[in-house]
Amino acid sequence: MHKTRIQDLVISLCVIALGVFMWVQTADFTDESKQFSRFVLLLFLLMGVILLVITLINAKKPAGKEVTLKEFKNPMLMFVIICVYVAMMITIGFFPATLIFMPVSMLFMGYRRPLPIICTTIGMNLFVWVLFVYSLKVRLPEGADFMSFLSFLY
Repeated sequence: MHKTRIQDLVISLCVIALGVFMWVQTADFTDESKQFSRFVLLLFLLMGVILLVITLINAKKPAGKEVTLKEFKNPMLMFVIICVYVAMMITIGFFPATLIFMPVSMLFMGYRRPLPIICTTIGMNLFVWVLFVYSLKVRLPEGADFMSFLSFLY
């Protein structure tokens, strides 16, 4: 099996393992939350299985270009930025975290014009607030004190 096919195999197995782990985590959800979450997870698992099947079918064929560590750096940095965003949502709340995350991620992606960055950030926060908080009465993360954040880590 070519090295690129091995990468695809590892990715598909990781996606399937993560999907199964997350499926088990939904056991404590309410029925409504569980239904939507499991639908999305089912799609996620299906994509992992499709990648696995395609990888196994094409195992003997020449593979495409191998992904190098240098090409993998930016997606991993974006993943770290998203993890920091999730941690900020827990500590300072959804809206302040989003006000920080959106411009940082747009700058990271190479967009430099300040007015569209500011307008997009404010507009998205306003849209989410009107749709979820005002109209649907959904509670978004409001942040927690430092001790609650530490208990989340353990």
